[in-house]
Amino acid sequence: MSTTTETEARTERAARAEAKTLVLCAVIKASSKYAYQGREGGKPVAMRVTATNARNDAYAFRLENGNDYRREDLTFYVQGLDGQLVKLR
Repeated sequence: MSTTTETEARTERAARAEAKTLVLCAVIKASSKYAYQGREGGKPVAMRVTATNARNDAYAFRLENGNDYRREDLTFYVQGLDGQLVKLR
């Protein structure tokens, strides 16, 4: 049986571990016919890549808006521990 203190410590460790992860993000390219789906106030927005779909090679990347996109429609970034986006080549 765990005590409240042990449970709190485990929860704090989990929160710290989650904060120390890198996040794959993508911006929909302006040249894509889907560019309008990734804009707020007319400006492109970086969205998290929430899933990849190996069964659907054409539209393999699902973004946090719930839509699937082709690789060529996206520019990929990694969000670092400090929140900065670093472009992947």
